[in-house]
Amino acid sequence: MKKNVTIKDVALAANVSIATVSRVINQNSSVNPEIKQRVLDAISMLNYYPNSAARSLKTHNTRTIAYLVSNISDYFFTTVGKGIEDVIKKYDYNLMLCNNANSEEVELAYIKLLQEKKVDGIILNTTGKNNELIAEISKDLPIVLSNRQVNHPDFRGDFIDFDNISGIYELTSHLISLGHRKIGIINGAIYLSTFRERFEGFAKAMKTIGVIVDNDYIYNYNGDGFSTFIDGYDGANYLMNLEEKPTAIVMTNSELAFGALKYFKSNNIRIPEDVSIVSFGDIVNRDILYVQPTITYTNLMGIGNKIGELMIERIEKNNQIINREIRFTTQIDYGNSTRKI
Repeated sequence: MKKNVTIKDVALAANVSIATVSRVINQNSSVNPEIKQRVLDAISMLNYYPNSAARSLKTHNTRTIAYLVSNISDYFFTTVGKGIEDVIKKYDYNLMLCNNANSEEVELAYIKLLQEKKVDGIILNTTGKNNELIAEISKDLPIVLSNRQVNHPDFRGDFIDFDNISGIYELTSHLISLGHRKIGIINGAIYLSTFRERFEGFAKAMKTIGVIVDNDYIYNYNGDGFSTFIDGYDGANYLMNLEEKPTAIVMTNSELAFGALKYFKSNNIRIPEDVSIVSFGDIVNRDILYVQPTITYTNLMGIGNKIGELMIERIEKNNQIINREIRFTTQIDYGNSTRKI
């Protein structure tokens, strides 16, 4: 029977004390670089794997950061997650991916579970329904918010998002520059900060041509879940069945855009001949679609990297950092989905 390699075996192989091996494993900077390398070589040679449970008991640190998101299959979250992981693995942290499916109850259960597991921090794309609890645990547990804010005065943590107002403003202004005045919008749940801000950007652009957006050209998803393909389809169906149809439509995320495109294709509505469309956010494999929508894009890996950096800093400083908010600007990637009228 093969003997399990112990920390004592590593110490003997490296000709150092057990305490020195422990310091190397726990990344103590006081270890001499030459000795550290000897220990690392011994660990590699012996295929030694430290017991993470035992380490966490001694250090009160599980080296685990949770990434709790609303839609685990979304391209945005998977790409940002890769960016986060690239940063935190350099500091010997593992990323635990969790999906709340935009459910208040699932999010609550996950938060309680993650507290029990004593994760070192939570990166959270919140449902917006557990703000009081999140604010309470943020006093002790490092939290970085992605895309959705926690509207509570006692929240402690960081927040990263796009510049939603500016991004939608630029998209809508592009349509206006092409002569469009009857512009519709298909938007997500307005109680979430992301979609509230994107609607604000739309309204701001429309105001430049004297249009107050309280008309029929607005489709806001009013459900409790995240906006989906179906909501984009329903939104397009609503707008294109108005007596006076819009000549252009703004979609506030890629899921809504996919749903709208399905509706247009199914009903023989030509893009951009019958209606021009634009969408906030990158669309995966846009080139293989029957039309290439004009979209906004930004460096999602860069967003993930920044989230990872903020989390590591917050952990290392025991959460004793003032709240920080960072907004990433977007750029327009022009497709063939708009025309001048």
